[in-house]
Amino acid sequence: MVDVTKDEQKTAGTSIVRETDIQNEKVKVATISIAASVGLAVLKLLVGLSTNSLGILSDAMHSGLDIISALMTLYAIRMTIRPPDLSYTYGYAKVESIASLSEIILLFGVAAWIFYEAIERIFFKSIQPEITVLSFAIMFLSIAVDFGRSKSLYRVARKYGSQALEADGLHFKTDMLSSTIVIIGLSLILLLKIPNADAFAAVTVAGMIIYTSLGLGRRTLDVLLDKAPKGAHQRILETVSGLEGVNKAHNIRIRNVGSETFVDMRIEVPRTYTHDRAHRVATAVEERVRESLPNSDILVHVDAAESSDETITDRIRLVAAETEGIRNVHSIYLSSISSPSSKSEREIGDRELVRQAPEERLPLHLYLDVQMDDSLDLETAHKVIDNFEKRLKDEIVLLERITTHIEIEPSKDATIGTEKNINQSYLDQIRNAALSIDRVVDC
Repeated sequence: MVDVTKDEQKTAGTSIVRETDIQNEKVKVATISIAASVGLAVLKLLVGLSTNSLGILSDAMHSGLDIISALMTLYAIRMTIRPPDLSYTYGYAKVESIASLSEIILLFGVAAWIFYEAIERIFFKSIQPEITVLSFAIMFLSIAVDFGRSKSLYRVARKYGSQALEADGLHFKTDMLSSTIVIIGLSLILLLKIPNADAFAAVTVAGMIIYTSLGLGRRTLDVLLDKAPKGAHQRILETVSGLEGVNKAHNIRIRNVGSETFVDMRIEVPRTYTHDRAHRVATAVEERVRESLPNSDILVHVDAAESSDETITDRIRLVAAETEGIRNVHSIYLSSISSPSSKSEREIGDRELVRQAPEERLPLHLYLDVQMDDSLDLETAHKVIDNFEKRLKDEIVLLERITTHIEIEPSKDATIGTEKNINQSYLDQIRNAALSIDRVVDC
């Protein structure tokens, strides 16, 4: 049973409230954008039809498209509120990118219609639009409204990393420029009597629509195709390099899902590390990467790898840990053998072995005590030790001789025989025999 503290409950509650506030702010700015798009589209359409201005009509079509794109944005925002589930384990944030891509396809459709109608008027039809005060008034109103909502959308998009709102903001920023071009076209007709200036202005608007759509489309496809953020891979490598316990970081994969960045990576740690120590290293890597990439979700896979500072004793313990039936090894001693026929040996430590050049290293004699599983009989225990010694010689080429002392420690609950009082004279004889040996000081 896991106890949840009051602080944890308070933190979780605060997180839920904050997420709700974020979504409410996104929905609010998207709803205002829809209302503005509807009003502008209707006004532009009425003025465009009454004056027969292709520039205003093309801008009206653009505003009509704004309604559809804003509705898509609102739907996408509502979808992203849903938490991850078993079907969509990364959540629904990419719905915003799909909505953005749909807007771009619609923009291309509108641009194609404007091009077609403009070419018709330039080369095949002679249609002169009627220029009125209302024509200019609706375009200036459009610029003012687009400026206000573009600023609001960009602010919220950058604040929360919303691609759909960013698409809307860019959309309306383009609308401001297109409305300016329409005003220029109407002015040229009114003041300089330039024929087809209105149609040329419409072509310019269509070209701007395509240009901005291509830029936004590239970024949207980058998200849908899981393109890593620029420089993120190198930043992660620099972040974890030199971190204690990390020999190497590789197979780094990065993807953006909405405002969150997902990072999958593998690190190599010395194979002599315990599970607990390796886990602490992985946790340290996650914390460092999260500092470098805020609002990221990091998954670290740990690989055990041979390290340059690994000693022979370390390798002996590793082989023992992988051998079934062996509980523990201890009292490990290494001696160097001067020649194959020689019986003289000199004890040598791991540090001295490391300092020796490869050509200076002599064959080794290994002495160690091996604690076996108490459930094994003697014959099985010997087979396990034979296999263990063979693996050691395969793993460590310098090992020429191995002397193993088998220990079997009975379980604490095991009952062996019956304890009886022993004659003190027997104990005295054993003690005296032990003390009679040179250098034995106590028994």
